[in-house]
Amino acid sequence: MKALEIARVEFGNMVRSNKFLAIVAIFTLMLLSGLCRVTEPSAMLSFGAATPEVESSKKLALKVMGVIGINVPMLVPVVAVMLGFDIISGKVEKGIVRTLLAQPISRDHIIAGTFVAGLTSLLVGVAIPLALSLSLAILLLGITPSLTDIALLITYVSVVAVFALAYYALSVFFSTVTSNSVKSLAAGTLVWLFSSFMLPGLSTAIIRLLLGPPKFEQVQMGQMIVLKTDPDYMRKFTDLQSKILSLTLDYHFRVIQDQLLLGLGIKDYTGLVVLIAFSLASLIASFTVFVKREVR
Repeated sequence: MKALEIARVEFGNMVRSNKFLAIVAIFTLMLLSGLCRVTEPSAMLSFGAATPEVESSKKLALKVMGVIGINVPMLVPVVAVMLGFDIISGKVEKGIVRTLLAQPISRDHIIAGTFVAGLTSLLVGVAIPLALSLSLAILLLGITPSLTDIALLITYVSVVAVFALAYYALSVFFSTVTSNSVKSLAAGTLVWLFSSFMLPGLSTAIIRLLLGPPKFEQVQMGQMIVLKTDPDYMRKFTDLQSKILSLTLDYHFRVIQDQLLLGLGIKDYTGLVVLIAFSLASLIASFTVFVKREVR
C-alpha cells in the first residue's frame, strides 16, 4: 500500500510538472505538423497502399499510420529519455530519498512506487499525443474508420508504447546507476543518437570493409547496357546490416512498424519480445542497484 501511495503522489507531481507538460506539448505539435500530408492523394504515403493483399477496409489506418510513423521512431525515444533521466537521480540529488528512508518506508516501496508513477506518466505522455494526432488525421480525411481500422490503430499505438517503455527503462537504468541527472541525460541521449543516426551509416562502412566494394554485372536492356548489383553481394550486405542494426532498439521497432504498414499484421513477434525483455531486464537491474546501494 505504501508503494501505491508513493506512486499516486509521484504521478500527480509528474503530470503537473512543467517538464511533462512541455514534453507532451512538443511531441503533440511535432506529430500534428506532419498531418498536412495525410490529405495528399499520393499512394506512396502508405507502404501498404500498393499491396494487392491489403483489404480496402484497412487503407484508412494504413494511410494514417504511414504519416504518423514517419516521426514516431525519432520522437518517442526523446520523450522516453526526457521523462526518465531524472526519475531516480533527481530524488537523490534533492535529498528526497534520504527523507523518505528516514520514515518507515523501505527502499522497495520507494523504487516500486516511482516505477509505477513513471510508467503511467510515460503511457499518458505518449498515448495522448498519438490519440490526438490519429483522431485529427481521421477527421481530415473525412472517412469513418471501420472496426479493422480501429483494431490496427490500437495495435500500432500498443507497439509504440512498448517501444517507448524500452527507452524509458534504459533511461531509468542510467538514472539509477549514475545518480546524476546530467550524466543520465547524456547517456540516454548518446544511446539514442548512436542507434538512430550513427550506427546505420557506420554499419555500411563496416560491411564495405568486410565484403569489399560492391560487385556489378552487366545487363543488356534493349540497346543499352546497364550495371546491376550482384544479387549475392546484396544478399550478404542486407543480412550483415540486419545483424548489426539488430543491436539497437530502433531496429526492432521499425521491423514491427513495417509489418503493420504492409497491412498484413504482425507476423514476426521477435522484435516485440526483444523490446519487452529488454525493458524488464533494465527495470529489474535498476531495482536491484537502487535497493542494494547506499544513498548518501
